[in-house]
Amino acid sequence: MITVFGATGTTGAPLVDALLAKGVKVRAVTSDPAKLDKLKAKGCEAVTANFTDTAALEKACAGADRIYLVTPAHLDMRQWKANAIKAAKAAGVRHVVLATGLGASPKAGLTFGKWHSETQELLKESGLDWTFVQPTYFMQNLLWQAGSIARDGVYHDDLGGPVSWIDARDIAEVAAEALTGEGHAGKGYGLTGPEALTGEDIAAILSEVTGRSITSAPLAPDEAKAAMISGGMQDEVAAAMVELASIAPKGYLASIETTVSDVLGRPARRFRDFVAENRDAFVK
Repeated sequence: MITVFGATGTTGAPLVDALLAKGVKVRAVTSDPAKLDKLKAKGCEAVTANFTDTAALEKACAGADRIYLVTPAHLDMRQWKANAIKAAKAAGVRHVVLATGLGASPKAGLTFGKWHSETQELLKESGLDWTFVQPTYFMQNLLWQAGSIARDGVYHDDLGGPVSWIDARDIAEVAAEALTGEGHAGKGYGLTGPEALTGEDIAAILSEVTGRSITSAPLAPDEAKAAMISGGMQDEVAAAMVELASIAPKGYLASIETTVSDVLGRPARRFRDFVAENRDAFVK
């Protein structure tokens, strides 16, 4: 049995699919009871658990040998993950695959890097086997702008520099391998796509795929932060997101990792292919 937290999220949903395709018994965990039926329809066990409910967390881990742990970006995410790690240990889980972020380490200078590092160190100290999946920006984040791109023909670039975007399905498939294969314990997997793209590159790809003229326009940090807050993000978390974006112009988000191909034996998905798959979202 493998328990997947965040089972309806950007990485959790494709992870459930990947594990089921491998014939693995999966317990999918969501905090939203309304999503249980959809999860059960996939052919897995589905349960609800809130990250503040330690009893529910332990029940979600009961009988599982391995778990995948991811939480939303939130001020409480370190405590939430600590609660889940404690519950996993109490339930007899052997191996935790933890989703953090590229560059997370005790030496991290950025807020998110520090927050993720705290949880990584806590998991190391737990005595459980661990694997870290540490991705860069998700290609799926582009869909947040799909409506405005379709309407206005503008991609709003809040990064201002090259970024090695990764498809969340690649993250999920690496996590699936770490959860079902051998030799992954004690490893941190930095995950990126196969190329680093600027805002102008993204606009060019969108133009090519949609047959429309899509331009790139810079989005100022205060505008980006305001947009995130209006979408429900906490002020401090939005500030941490802006801080992370601020290192893109210096090229610090442009590094290319070969982890996807190393672990899966195939190339990481390309940005253009992701846009092509989702073309309709950018032209409606």
